[in-house]
Amino acid sequence: METTLEIQKKRAIIRIDGPITSDNAHQFQEKLDDVLETEATQLDIDMSTCRNISSAGIGKLLIFYKKFMKRNGKIEIIKSSPTVYDLLKTIKLDQLFTINMN
Repeated sequence: METTLEIQKKRAIIRIDGPITSDNAHQFQEKLDDVLETEATQLDIDMSTCRNISSAGIGKLLIFYKKFMKRNGKIEIIKSSPTVYDLLKTIKLDQLFTINMN
C-alpha cells in the first residue's frame, strides 16, 4: 500500500493505492496522525485504487474519526472501489461520514 497526503488550507486529501492490511495499517495511521498535526477540518480520502481494508485499517479510521470530531472535522470518502464501498456500507460507516463510489 502507498499513501499520499496533500494539504490545501483547511482540507487534507489522503490517497490510498493498494489494500490496507493488518501489516500496513500503521502507515495509514501515520498519514491520519499527520492530518491531526495540521489545521485541516476536512479530510477527503480517495480509496478508488484500494481494493480491501482490513479490520485493523477500519480501527485506525474509527480512532481518527473520534479525534477529528473533537475539532469539528468532517470526513468524506470521495472515491471508493466497489469492494471497499460495499464493506463500509455493510458495517454502517456511512452513518458517520459520506462514502462515495468512483
